[in-house]
Amino acid sequence: MSNNKHKIQLTPEEKKARLKNRKLNNNLVLLTLLLSVLVIAFFVFNIGTIGLKKTNTSTGETLQLDIKNKLTNDQYVIGNNPTNVQKEYFEELTNILNSIETDEDKMNVSQAVVKCFVADYYTWTNKDGNYEVGGVQYIYGPKYIMFQEESRYKFYCDLDLYISQYGRENLLEVVNVDIPTVDYASDYVVNGEVYESFYVEAKWQYKESSKIDVSEFQNKAYFIVINNNGRFEIAKIQPMDW
Repeated sequence: MSNNKHKIQLTPEEKKARLKNRKLNNNLVLLTLLLSVLVIAFFVFNIGTIGLKKTNTSTGETLQLDIKNKLTNDQYVIGNNPTNVQKEYFEELTNILNSIETDEDKMNVSQAVVKCFVADYYTWTNKDGNYEVGGVQYIYGPKYIMFQEESRYKFYCDLDLYISQYGRENLLEVVNVDIPTVDYASDYVVNGEVYESFYVEAKWQYKESSKIDVSEFQNKAYFIVINNNGRFEIAKIQPMDW
């Protein structure tokens, strides 16, 4: 039995076809690499041109919208997909933060924080589901997680159902927050820490909806806002239990 290996002999036509296929494959590889480079260059360019343009944050001035559509100042950042009212109240808060010297300034900050919280927390038209609890950044730090979880099981518990049945655009949206009363409150004491605190009453209005009866939802509360080392945070909300 012969051990010689015979090479397959190709006809001129087969050789020509094989060479043509090899060239085509090489061209496809080069084209793919070129497209990949162009896509990467496109994204790099967009990131560079749409990036956040800062103003002077040391004075608390509002920053321009960044690629995540957020407004920020030295202390807070606006929530996702903010409504016009949320933007308005956030700008008010930012302007007040520029100078906090007197008792009146502190009261103004307290009521501005409450207005920002209410406009975000009680608005559903910009939320994607009950996991997206608004306004939590204004809550006193140690109570942050407790408040968020409590909200998911209470005020936000049926949000997913409301979105699927009525459409997000037809749900709750705060259009105005009124502050009838703001004043000093007794010192707020927690874990041996004593905080300067303020009492703030708030009433708010919802945009009318053809799908739900907005009058059935909470539209007033009172808040205890504390001065947590220069950052004003909500430590208590009534009527709420958290």
